[in-house]
Amino acid sequence: MKLLKNFAAVLGLLAIVWVTFLLVSYILASTLFPAIEQASQNILASIMRVIVGLATFMIWILIWYTLTKIWLYKVLLKE
Repeated sequence: MKLLKNFAAVLGLLAIVWVTFLLVSYILASTLFPAIEQASQNILASIMRVIVGLATFMIWILIWYTLTKIWLYKVLLKE
């Protein structure tokens, strides 16, 4: 039964990471693609969109790392 519980916990973690990946992909697409398409019109807006996109991606990586660490040590190794 413990194996099934651990499998469900890992599957839940993967589902959370996948949903947040889709959310971050949407945010990146809505910030970076307009910056690429309109690069010659407003340079400052393009730079700000790229910065927002990269910051969003880095924050997602940090949240993913923290969530994985908490999930693995607190949930899976709990006895």
